[in-house]
Amino acid sequence: MPVANADAGDHAAAYDAFYRQKVSWSACDDRGLPLDCTGVTVPIDWARPKGSTITLKVRRHKATGTRHGSLLTNPGGPGVSGVTYLPEAARTWSGAVTAGFDLVSWDPRGVGESAPLTCPDEADAALRTVDSSPDTLAERKRQEAAVRTWVRQCRAASGPLFDHVDTLSNVRDLDVLRAVLGEAKLSFLGTSYGTRIGIRYADTFPTRIGRMVLDSAVDPASDNKAFLNGQARGVERALDDYLADCADRAGCPFSEAQGRAEVAKLLRAADSRPPEQEELVNMMAALLRSPRYWPGLDGQLAKIQAGDHSAIQPTDAVDIANLAINCQDLPDRRTARQVLTDANRTARSRPVFGYEFTSGTMCPLWPNGGVVKPRPVTARGSAPILVIGTTRDPATPYEWARSTAKHLANGRLLTRDGSGHAAYGDNACVTEAVDRYLLDAVLPAAGTVCAG
Repeated sequence: MPVANADAGDHAAAYDAFYRQKVSWSACDDRGLPLDCTGVTVPIDWARPKGSTITLKVRRHKATGTRHGSLLTNPGGPGVSGVTYLPEAARTWSGAVTAGFDLVSWDPRGVGESAPLTCPDEADAALRTVDSSPDTLAERKRQEAAVRTWVRQCRAASGPLFDHVDTLSNVRDLDVLRAVLGEAKLSFLGTSYGTRIGIRYADTFPTRIGRMVLDSAVDPASDNKAFLNGQARGVERALDDYLADCADRAGCPFSEAQGRAEVAKLLRAADSRPPEQEELVNMMAALLRSPRYWPGLDGQLAKIQAGDHSAIQPTDAVDIANLAINCQDLPDRRTARQVLTDANRTARSRPVFGYEFTSGTMCPLWPNGGVVKPRPVTARGSAPILVIGTTRDPATPYEWARSTAKHLANGRLLTRDGSGHAAYGDNACVTEAVDRYLLDAVLPAAGTVCAG
């Protein structure tokens, strides 16, 4: 079980071995980019510090100029490797930030090279044969039976860590990383799911924050139902923007007027092929995330319309880390009937993606699921926290960022008026504001809106 909030003074003596550990860095360059790597030890279960441990893989790019300290970052997911992402950040982030900070990222517990969760190949293959967007109560119950079997097999293959990949445990890991790096305060830039880590860190250790940026923020008051509804709302908005822009793209296979019906038709046609339907939804959601990807989506959808399904290549593996983290974080105690009733209600306002995003959720079947009670986070006593929201974000709706910033005692909302997911590095106005905050502790003025 997660450990209660622990911001009253220093950490408990039981955790000394983790907070005071010494690490050795070794070179792990990436295509000529100088990087260092190390491993940091943390307990599997933070409630049992004398129990078994795991090693987190950590990567660092040293400041190229006058050093301000370490800036830790998580790129989202959940389930995305921070170690793999770090070279991209070091190459593409603002030169002022890479000059002023050691950029540091890690593979969260259960992800990448940090004791990754695993499932037997045959378990994944069996689950892939089940409809991930059940249309009837009987289909939903068949899916639930398959999920129970799959989870049981994955849990056995992954070992004790399977029940301890929740974000509160990740937050405790992050505080150890801060200490091991020699930082009295945490400087952190989290994107998408990374903002959930930041928000929960602020809730647990408010006075240990130095600088914190939450880009494309989630809402800590969401349970699983609200989370999925929000994601469906975001991707449906992105589809509207994509179709509205079709007239300006020669390769778009749709008209704005008929596009929604045509996309819905493609999804319905794939319903009899569960792996293909799921991959089609995932592909569209990914390529709708930024206008930069829309021409590529045009080409893929044109192929599918013409009967060429090579654009849809279902993967064999199920993203166990993503599911385990979300389901342990987000409570969901609904029955099969309640899930379908709610999915049909969502589909009335989000007719293309609403049902696809909500009807097949696995979280009601998860052991040790929903370890955190959804509620607004205030983080009283923290330093200022900069929250970034994009008005037509396809993955983390703007309403989430606005709510998060409103409830934080020292939150400041920076709005990007446009489409896309993750604004830092993608929008010059946002990038300039973030750099100024990170380097000079100067927040953008209240109500600041960046266009584009």
